[in-house]
Amino acid sequence: MKHWNIETIRDLLLESGRIALSHFSAPQTKLKRDSSLVTVADRAVESFLEKSLTGDGDGARMIGEESVDSTTEEEVVSALEGTTWVVDPIDGTAPYANRLPTWAVSIGLMEGGTFSQGAWFLPRIGEMYITNGNEVLFSEESRDPERWQFTNLQPLAPIDVPFTTTGMISLPHDIARTKRFTGDNPVQAIGSAVYSMAQMVQGRYIGCITSLKLWDIAGAVPILRRMGYQIQFPGGRELADTVSSTDWITDARSRQLWKARGALYISQSDETLSFMHHHYRDDNA
Repeated sequence: MKHWNIETIRDLLLESGRIALSHFSAPQTKLKRDSSLVTVADRAVESFLEKSLTGDGDGARMIGEESVDSTTEEEVVSALEGTTWVVDPIDGTAPYANRLPTWAVSIGLMEGGTFSQGAWFLPRIGEMYITNGNEVLFSEESRDPERWQFTNLQPLAPIDVPFTTTGMISLPHDIARTKRFTGDNPVQAIGSAVYSMAQMVQGRYIGCITSLKLWDIAGAVPILRRMGYQIQFPGGRELADTVSSTDWITDARSRQLWKARGALYISQSDETLSFMHHHYRDDNA
């Protein structure tokens, strides 16, 4: 599949959510070689999306979190030249594995290596986001999969989120654990990049610092750009909309393939971005 069709993407997200929830009451888990969790549901959702997005033989490719270990150098080059779907079958596997609601399914589309379209679905929150032209369509519905429809997605208006000393900032666990953030603002470590960014778009966080790989943000970049957000590396350099070795590890031999080259700071507000840059020490920058 090479084209972004809102109804098709919606239906893929809904079916992915159903697959994930079919395992949710007793998720089977194990540790991957990087010590991160994986569940049967992660692999089942990714397999479904791969078949749906690339199974028609039109040459579209897919990058997925659970199949990255088998990537070749040729596949990296092809992924950055053609039409490539980037999926995170369950963003927030640790919350999912512990039966918490803070997880999501993410689908991003890259064309010629450039982020072009994105979509999120948070099944246990009941929120769906899908880009459409220059807009982001949104709907909040039932958390019960038997009642899901999402047939009335509406344009989501950007919410102005200025810096405040009481505004909450989202951090990933690796930052929260090492106590490298020195600001006085309240912080929260949820374990899902998509959940954190969705709450930021809704005005519930003033900013987000995150350490991630391509599938964590491929669906997010088009949404965040349309909603007026900046995405910066340490020092204030903006994340490029086109994937290259400048911003990402693109060496297929590396265990860090598709990892961003530094933490990313995300906010609407210049003041919030300045605050986060000042109070977070990125030892890898």
